[in-house]
Amino acid sequence: MSDAARRYAQGTCAHGYAGLASYFVALADKMVSDDGTLALVLPLTAMQGTSWTKVRDLVRQNYGDVTVVSIATAHAIDQSFSADTGMAEVLLVCRKSNGARSKRGLFVSLRQRPRNEMEASEVARAIAALLENTEFRTLEGGPFGCNPLVIGTSEIGEILDAPLNNGPWSVIGLADCVVAQTAFQLAQGRIWLSPVHEHEAPSIPVSTVARICQVGLHHANIVGTGAQAAFTRSPHRIAATFPMLWGHDATREQHMIVDPDSQGRAIVGRENRARDIWDTRSHAHHNCDFRFNSQPLMAAFTERQTIGGTAWANTKFDSRAHEMAYTLWGNTTLGLLCYWWHSSRQQAGRGRMPITAIRTIPTLDVTQLTPEQLATAGTIFEDLRDAEFLPANEAYRDDSRKELDRRVLTEMLGLPESILVPLDLLRLKWCSEPSVHGGKNTRPPDS
Repeated sequence: MSDAARRYAQGTCAHGYAGLASYFVALADKMVSDDGTLALVLPLTAMQGTSWTKVRDLVRQNYGDVTVVSIATAHAIDQSFSADTGMAEVLLVCRKSNGARSKRGLFVSLRQRPRNEMEASEVARAIAALLENTEFRTLEGGPFGCNPLVIGTSEIGEILDAPLNNGPWSVIGLADCVVAQTAFQLAQGRIWLSPVHEHEAPSIPVSTVARICQVGLHHANIVGTGAQAAFTRSPHRIAATFPMLWGHDATREQHMIVDPDSQGRAIVGRENRARDIWDTRSHAHHNCDFRFNSQPLMAAFTERQTIGGTAWANTKFDSRAHEMAYTLWGNTTLGLLCYWWHSSRQQAGRGRMPITAIRTIPTLDVTQLTPEQLATAGTIFEDLRDAEFLPANEAYRDDSRKELDRRVLTEMLGLPESILVPLDLLRLKWCSEPSVHGGKNTRPPDS
């Protein structure tokens, strides 16, 4: 069966890492006729995962009238459309139209999973009624929210019109579309916060991570039995030759400065490869597997240059000053928002970010900061190096996070103090997202 599946999958959107669900998409695409409708229940990762890229490309290139339905709740079983998978899922509905490239889609976020077939039918009827003659709010249109989905007097969800990008389709599982609209603007280099007027939204230099620094290696190319690996790993010692920041420990990650937790030992005969890996070391490190509801840091800083690992990727800049500024930005509310928006959110309260995705995440271009701004960043870093941060989902009540936001935006970037009031609202909105708090009792009271 495996051999037959491999032969069948050649030249299709099926991908082994995506799993059997991608094979079903390939099969359905072959069976559905032109102008026919395709409806599939897929894992949530189908909208964001890199191994699902060909599936999204297939939909964008060969289908129109694309509608994606997801559920904005905190637990995977409540985000499922299937009877027994227990995993977060989406419902994809589209019409086959070979040769007609689809540029946009409608993304529906339900408040809860329909409890039975009758309720599901009414939800479908309400969505269909809106599709007929409604002008929808767009992702690019500014932080004004979505079209409400209403049955009777109950608002059961929201609908947003968004582009079907080459990359992830991140408009899924949203409790408040304003957060997504703000994240989109931030990726374009504008801090447009609700309810600020568009002409008052300040611009900042934004780039992708890979364009401003060297991103480190996949952990399997550092430690392991493969041909590219050159180290074994053991507990850290203060005089380690090759220190490593390998795994997560939330109790060690409450401050921006984090100590290495491991050391590498070069494998006999692979000394040259070990030196090449050592050349990727850095002070700044990017979180690869961020538990928003237990971990505080998106970016960590090691006093000594250190090799990254499974949980932390190296982000190596030309200077220590740039790495400090990058660490500051990464742990602001806006830095957290950038990570969340581009991460794979299959599990509520958790965002995964493989090395390939880290390279494309939008971030403040710290290489464009002036010498004066970098000096200010250094001062802020030293002042807040011992500040204790709460887990990211508690940013709405984290005094250290608020102080970091204030100083980075007003002192380092020179923005007016007036930006802090709408930022307070954004912080509360983001922390209220089910994909951020994951249902923990530390979430904002009404979320």
